[in-house]
Amino acid sequence: MWQIQNPNTPTGQLILWMIVLGAFIMIMGLVPLLHALPPRGRRAIIVIITFITGLFFATEFFLPINKEQKNFLTDAIQPAQQAVQVITALALGLGTYGLVRLHLRNVVQRRTQWGYSLVLLISFVVMATFSIANTLSEQGLVEKTPLLEQGFKLLFDYTLVQLDAAMFSLIAFYIFSAAYRAFRIRSVEAGILMFTAIVVMIGVVPLGATISPYLPGVANWILTSLNAPVQRAIEFGVGIGGLAMAIRLWLSLERGVT
Repeated sequence: MWQIQNPNTPTGQLILWMIVLGAFIMIMGLVPLLHALPPRGRRAIIVIITFITGLFFATEFFLPINKEQKNFLTDAIQPAQQAVQVITALALGLGTYGLVRLHLRNVVQRRTQWGYSLVLLISFVVMATFSIANTLSEQGLVEKTPLLEQGFKLLFDYTLVQLDAAMFSLIAFYIFSAAYRAFRIRSVEAGILMFTAIVVMIGVVPLGATISPYLPGVANWILTSLNAPVQRAIEFGVGIGGLAMAIRLWLSLERGVT
């Protein structure tokens, strides 16, 4: 693979910036071209690129390897994965653009509950500004000032983290409500489920050992001998479903995607 010999030199930096600028111009040029194509043409391009990409990764995985644990496609996996990261970054930027556009329209047109959209936009701009500045300061590109350090700590440690904790604590009440509905004894299976849950919940806390020295062992046996195999079976089924969905995406059979 072609690499820049000295990326830290001025010439190497210039080449890197030219590559990035060229890729950006190429992408910006492809967007109007794709919009100008009819729907069938766009779908054909998406189908071809998706199939070739999936075939590349599948072929590299199934091809025999040599003594160095490689085949002729192995060296190209890392650049391909880097390209996937670039696509992920572009998708993140597109999603951010759509989010800002939606809430900005809500604020401009004064739609219902537009105040929440205004709070989201202000929070987004402020948090993004401090986060980007903090990242640049950690890399030594900008000076790290007390205002930047305290502002980022206030927004991230004292606001975002606390809001996340509050949100997950509220989710606990919904989990309790769902557990109550699931444990209502309406059948024999529900009765077995409730009895097993009670044994496990009491057995894994110190109260279980106080009630009976055998209760923690019973709870551990239920978790390791009954619950673990069932979880593996569920994960196996989810894996088969994921494989089937991946094949459908690879062959562009999912109409909602393509």
